[in-house]
Amino acid sequence: MDIHENLNFFGQLVACIYNLGLHSYEPERIFSPSDAADPTANDDDSLIFLSLEEPLKKHIAQKRKTPLFIDHQLGLIWIVAFEYEVENLRGIHVLGPAYSGKNSYQFIKKELDRHDLSVTIRSRVFRLFEQIPVIPVNQLFQYAVMLHYCVTGERITTSDLTYAETSEKDRPADPGLAAKDHRGVWIAEQQLLQMLREGNPDYLNALARSNNLSDGPRFDIGDSLRKAKSTSIVLLTLCSRAAIEGGVNPSVAYTLNDSYMQMIEECETVTEISNTCAALLKDYVGRVRQSKEKKELSGQIRIICDYIAVHIREKLSIAELADQAGYTEYYFSHKFREETGVSVADYIRRKKIREAELLLAGTRMSIQEISDELSFGSRSYFSTSFQKETGLSPSEYRERHLKI
Repeated sequence: MDIHENLNFFGQLVACIYNLGLHSYEPERIFSPSDAADPTANDDDSLIFLSLEEPLKKHIAQKRKTPLFIDHQLGLIWIVAFEYEVENLRGIHVLGPAYSGKNSYQFIKKELDRHDLSVTIRSRVFRLFEQIPVIPVNQLFQYAVMLHYCVTGERITTSDLTYAETSEKDRPADPGLAAKDHRGVWIAEQQLLQMLREGNPDYLNALARSNNLSDGPRFDIGDSLRKAKSTSIVLLTLCSRAAIEGGVNPSVAYTLNDSYMQMIEECETVTEISNTCAALLKDYVGRVRQSKEKKELSGQIRIICDYIAVHIREKLSIAELADQAGYTEYYFSHKFREETGVSVADYIRRKKIREAELLLAGTRMSIQEISDELSFGSRSYFSTSFQKETGLSPSEYRERHLKI
């Protein structure tokens, strides 16, 4: 197949998943668009011309032939591949735009609201932006590699991509100028992380020492809630990595990381964020301690315990777990009880109750929603199981431990 056949086939494959445009241009068309002054003359083309001209000119001037990844300030992303014949640029192939996040459209709408546009133009522009898909960045990286292959026949990796350069004013000042602002923080941070790796319950004292030295990264965007969330996400990331080093299964740690990050983003006050951070620290320390205790377990049973932790919100069966371990159901049940001291069903139920405690204390989910989330089957069975394990009904537990 020639380049155009390759691109047509690639575009069809992408269209099976996302409504993502793929356009090909002669270089003169990009740099001399007759309709660039009117953003509604040709919606797709004008959006490309108004957004990509500068980074494209820089990339071509530098004689680069790798695909260009352009992340626009409005939250839009394009991928550009370049078709050369020896040293002569013959074609420019543009995939996009895509949104980089779910809130990108709202941000663009807010920006457009600042301009005095006619009703007709507003409706056409908004209709255009509503059609743009949200695509994970990692997926776009893979598309860039495939697009380049379609155009050049050359195999590259995502590390070969080129990114549109930021201006000098966007780059941070020499960090050495502010070194005195962070004196002593690294040592306190390392002490805290070491306690997390050890599962040391005295981690709160180390955290307090760290907080006394620093109130987080030195940046100011005029939004205390956003700053608290960003600082907490940094702490969460450090905790999850320390927990892995302490023996927690990476899949478990990463799954927890995703869950707590979502909780942090959904917090509406700094107090809620503080309580969520306290919960995640306690959770990670507890899991490190459990992982060290599990070292007495055989390899297969330890793997199953980790599997249960990752899939705790799903409906788990003894037959499924036995199959995962490679044992018969009877042998697996006997071996699991022998090594852990409890039956498989009791172990799963206790883990689900621990997860329910977290959801009751740290979210606004209803009891029915929590029951469904943890696959208990019915609210009554959930309530009975919870009370049997904790001595409290779900409602009573929430009244005593609610953090938000």
